[in-house]
Amino acid sequence: MQRFEIINTFIKNNNFKNYLEIGVFRGQNIREIIAEHKDGVDPTTELGKTIPEINYPITSDDFFELIKGHNIKYDIIFIDGLHHADQVDKDIENALNHLVDKGIIVMHDCNPEKEEYTSVPRKTGIWHGDVYKSALRLRQKYPHKFITVDTDCGCGVIFNGIEEDNKCSNTSLQEGEDSWAYFDKHRVKLLNLISVDEFKATYQ
Repeated sequence: MQRFEIINTFIKNNNFKNYLEIGVFRGQNIREIIAEHKDGVDPTTELGKTIPEINYPITSDDFFELIKGHNIKYDIIFIDGLHHADQVDKDIENALNHLVDKGIIVMHDCNPEKEEYTSVPRKTGIWHGDVYKSALRLRQKYPHKFITVDTDCGCGVIFNGIEEDNKCSNTSLQEGEDSWAYFDKHRVKLLNLISVDEFKATYQ
């Protein structure tokens, strides 16, 4: 199951209309999204090519600053921009400010396979960055329900307005709990990891 299939499942089930994608890159994902209105944010294009799905060729910070103070809301937002946890933290916070009640955020790269793929800055061809740290911090900071579908590098899902029964811990991550060793050992619990079959049984 690919990321766009997860997103389209939520769009179909909830009759979502407005979609925002942070980090369009070549446009493979956004082209597969079935929504009435789609906004794509990405500051770069590959080899100078124009990607028609990028209607905001700026950084996510600049985009959210641009719409700040305007009553612009999205039903579902996909975050796949710069894979640095500090940036992802900002993207999540900004996205929540422009998400409708009962809206959904999907995050890519939450369940990296190997530690070498998590380096910041990037050192490998396959690269997830340290997005997983943002997923852990998210579960500490916000009460929103959060799951991670164990597919396509780990697709985290934030359910706005639906509170989670059990958060990872009481207040904040203890020292070392966002380290790779701790994460790798406890990833199922920390990410609230579910299989594709479990996702389909619950949400399709």
